[in-house]
Amino acid sequence: MSTAQETEPEELLLDPMTRRARRRRAAMIAGAFLAVSLIIVASLLLVSTSSGGRTSVLIGTWGTDRLLGLAGVVSLGALAVGLCAIPVARLWLLLLVPVRIVAIITAGLAGFAWVITSSATVVPLLSDGCETGYIVEERSFLFAASGTVFRSDGIFVTAVESTRADDGYHPFADGAYVVEQSGDALRVRYAASRKAAASPVSTAGASAFFLPKLAGHTRACGLSTGARPPVEESPPPPSYTRAELRAGVEDLSLASLEAAVGLVRDRTGARLDPESVAVEQEGCDEEGAQFVAALEFETDDNAASVMGILQRWDAAGYSRDRAMHEDLRYSETLPVATMSLRDTSTIDGLIHMRLTSQCSIDP
Repeated sequence: MSTAQETEPEELLLDPMTRRARRRRAAMIAGAFLAVSLIIVASLLLVSTSSGGRTSVLIGTWGTDRLLGLAGVVSLGALAVGLCAIPVARLWLLLLVPVRIVAIITAGLAGFAWVITSSATVVPLLSDGCETGYIVEERSFLFAASGTVFRSDGIFVTAVESTRADDGYHPFADGAYVVEQSGDALRVRYAASRKAAASPVSTAGASAFFLPKLAGHTRACGLSTGARPPVEESPPPPSYTRAELRAGVEDLSLASLEAAVGLVRDRTGARLDPESVAVEQEGCDEEGAQFVAALEFETDDNAASVMGILQRWDAAGYSRDRAMHEDLRYSETLPVATMSLRDTSTIDGLIHMRLTSQCSIDP
């Protein structure tokens, strides 16, 4: 009997008065959290409504929207705990149990929604390494990104401008912006999409927006935006005519067979003439054309021939790769885009080689 009692949940071993006291304390704590959350919501809404929606609160990265969301989640969680903790007669359980389930699910969904939508970055807007009195809050959700420029006055901020970016990009947090002095105004330009070179941002063309200079603002200097250094973009790959691509495949086929060891024979055992390799034209990129040479051959020493051919491809400047017992080489700039070489001597005694050119839309 004592063993069965030891396995009972702790709460069931308590007397009814103690259980009611614990539930009452849990309900009181939940009520306190609910009251504090409601006070925070009321205070934030008071600040917003008293300024016509222009002024809000920003503490670190915690803005009014984020604080309201958290307060709402805490309120729903406290309400769910209170509904579960409050003691009721058994008759009322038929009505209260579904309400408890709905409250718990609602609080969980609200918490999940807050977590995936509440991330934000907040950085000061700098000009020549000095604060301007403005800060930028940026948010992103999936592929959408937006920002708000605030005039800062302690924890109270006033929205003065908005920004937009692509693919969830935060340009101001990335330092991809430039601020220029223009009389009594600040001219701000920023990159709306992530690029290889985030800085410097081009000063050509129209400005993104203007901000008035803030008089009497004590500025801290010697700060950095943390912008990424410029990265030189790779030049576009050269374009080839179809004649050049065919010639490139033919030349590389000939060079590959010349690197083989001993006599090169086709599948039937007849000598393979390197000059007679068939090069086929295939379509690519809807209107383009590429050229392919597919060969099957054997040599006096297939293993040594494979090594010789691969060395010839390496010397020609191709990058290496390998997949499933198949040696690969590739290039984005040379006439032949990809080459593959597979030694199946233990299966059919042959070496399988395939060369594919770049795609050309030129005649």
